Amino acid sequence: MRPRAPHSLGIVAGLYAVIACADLFGPDPIVRPQLRQLFIDDLVTRLRDGGILYVEAFPTDTTFRLEIGQRVPVQVNTTSGDREDAGLYRLLCPPRDRGDHYRCFDFVVFMREGYDVRTVGDRVSAMNGRFQLVASSGRFASVTLFDPEDLVRRARSARAWPGVLFTELTGIICHPDVPNCTSLSDLLVPVPVDSGAATLDDGIIQVRTGDTVTVTYAQPGGGVLEARVIVP
Repeated sequence: MRPRAPHSLGIVAGLYAVIACADLFGPDPIVRPQLRQLFIDDLVTRLRDGGILYVEAFPTDTTFRLEIGQRVPVQVNTTSGDREDAGLYRLLCPPRDRGDHYRCFDFVVFMREGYDVRTVGDRVSAMNGRFQLVASSGRFASVTLFDPEDLVRRARSARAWPGVLFTELTGIICHPDVPNCTSLSDLLVPVPVDSGAATLDDGIIQVRTGDTVTVTYAQPGGGVLEARVIVP
């Protein structure tokens, strides 16, 4: 008669099966790290029709790293009645082809002589993006995409747009006195902004003059972080 496998081996095999099945689903898409700061970047935020609200956060643990597909949930509310859910993602993505880290949501478009970057605005919108900054000459612009998925491929595909000379990913430039001005744990989410009556849960913040925009985050250990800005 063949010897029976020890019961403990069956338990181990079962555990391996459970782990293998769990791996099929990947990491939990929603994570809640402890944050030491939540804020609105007022240097680049534009609270107007066609604008963008940039929400950033710093985890307490600087070794914290989001995996691809994971988000840190925040809620955005306005005093005129809008409410939208958003997910913070990594500010910086890993380097490619031995390059530097790059901003996960942004790339820059440079135009050929005689072309204005605003002429490709419809293509930016079709890519689920908006212009963050447009040069007065119209020769180049910074584009923010609201979904960082496959940013590199989409930035490269924009090189085929009419009049485009080339595109580049964007990095972080630190002041010489502050050489480590960012951390790989830093988080960001851009949220599109329009003016007018609120439409709940459409992914766009509708604002009116005098509105207070509030971003909230529920800390895992209890308590809430808030960041506010008033619409001019």
